[in-house]
Amino acid sequence: MSKPAMLLCMLTLLLGACSQNQPSLPIDSSAATSGAAPDQSDVETPASTDTSASQAALQDLAITPAPSSSVTNVRPDGTLLVGNQAFFPMGFYHVSWAGNAARRMHDMNAIADLGFNVMNATMFDPLDDLKGYQTLLASARARGMKLMVEDYNDVSIQTLKSDPAVLGWMIADDCNRLVTPDMLKSRNQHVKSLDPDHLTYASMAISFSNSHAAYFGKSDAIGNQSYPVDDGGDPVSVVYPVMKQLVTESKVNGTLPIANLQSFRWPDGRYPTTRELYSMTNQALGAGVKGILYYTYLDSTNDMNTQPQLRTELKKITGEVKLLAPLLMNGQRQEVPTTNGNVKATIWTLGNLRYLQVLNLSDTDRHSLTLSLPGSTSTLAPVFSGRPATMKLKTGSITGALDPLTAQWYALR
Repeated sequence: MSKPAMLLCMLTLLLGACSQNQPSLPIDSSAATSGAAPDQSDVETPASTDTSASQAALQDLAITPAPSSSVTNVRPDGTLLVGNQAFFPMGFYHVSWAGNAARRMHDMNAIADLGFNVMNATMFDPLDDLKGYQTLLASARARGMKLMVEDYNDVSIQTLKSDPAVLGWMIADDCNRLVTPDMLKSRNQHVKSLDPDHLTYASMAISFSNSHAAYFGKSDAIGNQSYPVDDGGDPVSVVYPVMKQLVTESKVNGTLPIANLQSFRWPDGRYPTTRELYSMTNQALGAGVKGILYYTYLDSTNDMNTQPQLRTELKKITGEVKLLAPLLMNGQRQEVPTTNGNVKATIWTLGNLRYLQVLNLSDTDRHSLTLSLPGSTSTLAPVFSGRPATMKLKTGSITGALDPLTAQWYALR
């Protein structure tokens, strides 16, 4: 300056289970023990029912088997593959030099406890820190975590590349400000010559109005930084269009698009609220990103250990994304037109499963929404209990009002 992962080998199981355990009932993202089924008369209000059996099936599908290898590739659609299995990277940056080796280890475990599967961690020194980083990798491996190594020194790469916990190498930060596209390409080629089996990753700030297409295809993955809270600049609603720009430009070269989302406070600013954090996350998902890295768990002025409310919200978010991961990685995404630019609606289809996400991007205004969806829809069920669910199904249309910065998910049948 993400711990959900649904792997590709589970797709067959998911599709086979659809006819018996179609996940059209609400899911409690934190405990997955209760929910609501749709009232069969116009779905005015979901009726409470025991959905533990369906939720248990979904939890089983969300279990990640060990990949056959740690080799990474990016599918043409931008999905990350680890050992030929789809993987949704979701994690945190960690500016490790703001602490020490013990703090880095502590925070890796704290990030794993929140349900994340990736940590982007810096090395203190490419030579003196090799043993310490190997210890960190071993502990990460035991926690089911992958590390994006924020170093691309030859010695570091040669020493660490064989560790299965290595996801890849961060080869540029703020690349559209600090390096040229040719410099990024050269750096990428050099790192790939040393380690062709892991990701190269670069991060930059992509505006929704300015193209940075020349940087795509110069690394395996590109992160887009969007940090609007209290920097005196854009509203929170900017996340959706800038992530759409990231996804659009990533598709040209088959690049993995990763959202870099704000979990920190600017100098003299404030941390995001839980509502803002949830909205920014869902805006990125709605735009079609294939991974998320929050900035940051630790730097010289920010410490997520001091933010219990945000940590609680993040743990809930990771549980939700883990359940959504099959759709996000393997589903067909379709935007549904709306008459209000602040309201976004997206359908994901996977086999005979259909899910709807609706967003209100405004941080001040409540907006109404009426949708006529493609295909027939007889039931509408909220996916996550404990989250707002204000949409109703009436005479073939979905209608309701969305509070500011609201994100809602529904299963359609």
